[in-house]
Amino acid sequence: MQTGFTYLENGKNAEAQEFFAEVLKEYPQNKTARLCYARALGLGGQPKEALALFEEMRNDYPGDLEIELNYAEAFLWNKNFEAAVPVYKKLVAEHPENFGALLGYANTLSNLKRYQEAQVYINKALVVDAENPSAKVSYKYIKLGMAGQLAKRQEIDSAVALLQSNFEDFPQDRDTQLNLIAIYLPNKGFEEAAKIYSGFNKNSNDSITGKIGLSLIAHLQEEEQQALQQATAAYALSKQKKTDSLVRLQAAERYVQALVWNAKYAEANQTIIALDSTYADHKTLLALKAMLGMYTGDFKTSVKNYQQILAQDSTSFDGNLGIANAYRASDNPLQAYAFAQKTLDYYEGQKDALGLIKTLDLSYAPELGARASLTKDNGENQAYSYGFNAALPFSTAFKIGAQYGYRITRNGISGEEATAYELGANLEYRIMPGLNFKANAGLIKASTNENEYTDTQGGISLQAKPFKRQQAEFGYRRALQNFNAALLQEKIALNDYFLNYNWGITTRLGWYTSMIYTAQSDENNRKLLFTSLYYSLTRKPALKMGFNYQYLGYKDQVNALYFSPSKYQAAELFADLLLKPAENLTIHTVAAGGRQFVEDQEATSIFRAEVNVRYSFSNQFDLGLYGKYSNIASAVASGFEFGEVGLSLRWQPFAKPLFK
Repeated sequence: MQTGFTYLENGKNAEAQEFFAEVLKEYPQNKTARLCYARALGLGGQPKEALALFEEMRNDYPGDLEIELNYAEAFLWNKNFEAAVPVYKKLVAEHPENFGALLGYANTLSNLKRYQEAQVYINKALVVDAENPSAKVSYKYIKLGMAGQLAKRQEIDSAVALLQSNFEDFPQDRDTQLNLIAIYLPNKGFEEAAKIYSGFNKNSNDSITGKIGLSLIAHLQEEEQQALQQATAAYALSKQKKTDSLVRLQAAERYVQALVWNAKYAEANQTIIALDSTYADHKTLLALKAMLGMYTGDFKTSVKNYQQILAQDSTSFDGNLGIANAYRASDNPLQAYAFAQKTLDYYEGQKDALGLIKTLDLSYAPELGARASLTKDNGENQAYSYGFNAALPFSTAFKIGAQYGYRITRNGISGEEATAYELGANLEYRIMPGLNFKANAGLIKASTNENEYTDTQGGISLQAKPFKRQQAEFGYRRALQNFNAALLQEKIALNDYFLNYNWGITTRLGWYTSMIYTAQSDENNRKLLFTSLYYSLTRKPALKMGFNYQYLGYKDQVNALYFSPSKYQAAELFADLLLKPAENLTIHTVAAGGRQFVEDQEATSIFRAEVNVRYSFSNQFDLGLYGKYSNIASAVASGFEFGEVGLSLRWQPFAKPLFK
């Protein structure tokens, strides 16, 4: 039967099955032939049939060690690892130095992710046969599994040390290298990961894989041009491969991703179209289409593509986490929660999914805030103010809030002084994804040198996202002029009817317009138009520049009390820069300059600037400081140039929503 043994040793299971089937026709009770035939079946893709045959042999040869070992192994072929445990446990108890029993038990425990126990038995197997290659390979995979568990518990150094010990028996082992990279990247070990990828040069496929990895590392370090350079080199090399080559698709994937990271959306789309003829409906191509939609604000298309991925593979990581992010961007948090949780069901402890759920939780957790400011102008008006606010979401769609404010203002020339207390409540309700209703109402109590009164304030608005990269808001609000003591004395209420519209013409070019008609309680009325055309120059740091135009006109001119020209126009160029010098520090600066035209007067220069600094002590508590200056006549009701400094605090006492 040596021929059949050779077939089995060389993995020619079909030939072995045929050979031993012939032997059994002549010798149907031959123990060795029966055992080898069952092994050929099990290793050849018929594990259930093999298990049944070994069960028959156990009845025929009770207590036979060789049959018991094969019977236990048959459970592994059937991936019924739980059933294999008691069989192997009995074997190692009765035969504590049997190599096959020890190795089989170690592999069983490893498949059940019971790596600590598996390590005990693989070490015992290696004591029996220290140089056995199968045992060394099994130990390698046990270490990979143990390292993964250590990494999930954030025991990073231990995980890395355990993986590196694999190189003693398997120098430059690719499985171990990839597992090390999987630990280094989420923990910002970019230099270590880059060293590994740089060593991928055994052949052209290896070089392509290395460049693909180096491109990702450059992206994670926000070096997008370097990422594109590496991806382009990988893509060029991959074109020498056949179209059905896996590495060619991987290189194309990274190339498109790098184009998107560099905001080269047209080129990315053209490449996707070119790939579509070869890889239509492939999960990788669908994921690229979805990614492009996410970056260009076409979230509905992204959702559709992720749905197609999940229709092909419900466990897909890209599909589940991708659609969770797409639903969040589409203002559909319940679905975002659901698919983020599904991601965790399939990929336990996955950092990105946990991060998304944490972000969603904080979005709907209760929030408390406080603010204080000091304002001065060159008309000797000075004001101090402070306030508190609270927000309490009852669901992902409904939130209520309350606010209290105090402001005291005095004029150094006239000696006039006024105080104002404000108390109000607000609510927000999401009617459907992309359509929100807001309302607020409250009281203001004002006290001046000559007068004291209480009045109402409030407003309602509807916010909508009618089309891709478009937002609109319209509504009504009522407020009292409270900039200085004289205005509070007059009790002038502003009834604003407003429309705001923002259109992202492209992913970089945008146009914002605000129109307000104000009916005032002093029988005056105001018309205001503000429009801004802006262009995003860079994403990191976020820098945009643009042009603003403003028109303002009052029916009656009451300039002795407040700035109220019959016609006012201003045009300015502005720059808006958002910096993030540290993970917990954000600096936002805006500067603008131009010319203003007040009725028929000669044009004058205008300038304004604002700096906001926000420091996050944690995800739930941050402090903000700001300062601003403006000499734009329409910036304040008095028409004077002014400056303001202030601070704000935000605290979320709970990390999760109070509702389920």
